[in-house]
Amino acid sequence: MFLRTLRISMRMLFLILKRADYMSRVDKFNPLSKGTAIDQKRDAIRGGTSGKALIEEPRFESIKKDAISFGLATDVLYPMSAGKEATIFLAKWNNHSIILKAYRLWATPHKLSMTKGHIRESSGKKTRWILGLLEDIAVKEYDILQDCFKAGVRVPTPISRVANYLTMRFIGDGNTPAPQLREVELENPEVVMNEVFDQYLMMYRDAHYAHGDLSAYNILWWNDHPWIIDVPQTEAVNKWSDMNKVELILRRDIHNVLSYFEGYGIERDPEHILNVFLDAYIPDNLRNYRELREEGMELL
Repeated sequence: MFLRTLRISMRMLFLILKRADYMSRVDKFNPLSKGTAIDQKRDAIRGGTSGKALIEEPRFESIKKDAISFGLATDVLYPMSAGKEATIFLAKWNNHSIILKAYRLWATPHKLSMTKGHIRESSGKKTRWILGLLEDIAVKEYDILQDCFKAGVRVPTPISRVANYLTMRFIGDGNTPAPQLREVELENPEVVMNEVFDQYLMMYRDAHYAHGDLSAYNILWWNDHPWIIDVPQTEAVNKWSDMNKVELILRRDIHNVLSYFEGYGIERDPEHILNVFLDAYIPDNLRNYRELREEGMELL
């Protein structure tokens, strides 16, 4: 009798833990929750029924409805730009302009994306997994922005995140976004270049991230300062990192920035700048990665 009771109790505990694993970071500890935002989104897609769900590219009105119902914005005005993975919207929180970023289902790297068109059928489990993947990407970007902001890097301040949506500070004046660095004629380009590298050094040394796509396209110019944006592809630099890959990312980012400022007649040694970054920070357990590379070995 005791063993039977124990087995039933263990089974109940397993089901509770399994359910907890499905919950998002925001909803996991909310006792009044009627399911996570992902659960609600899945149920809405399925029309409140069980079985397969019809997955389609989110339309503006559905995104606006989601953002308002999730408490991310009081209004969503219009899309500002669309990238490979997400669409950027100008939104409002009361009278304040903010950015709403919505990760799009069909643009994410999962097998179902490979089917033609933007509409597809998916089972309940697949729907849950796909939407969960989108949430993971949004969580990653939110965490990166938060870490960089805490480290003092000029990035859009993250505000909130629910499901595959996140909001952040709007960099600009009124409803007019700040221009990209490439769109500005700089009066003191050498000073600006040094500030860009100072910001990137803080991002790498203090927040422990390598951007991965830093260029004049992903730097905004606002209030006479550069602001780094577009961080989803950013690589975390920690004791589990492949420093050869990190070095490659840094080298590429440095090259992209220097290539832009060469248009102003400014030349710098990219290897010197790279060494400044690597001298500033390498995880303790990876400090000899270059020696191992020269010996034809790899860090485990």
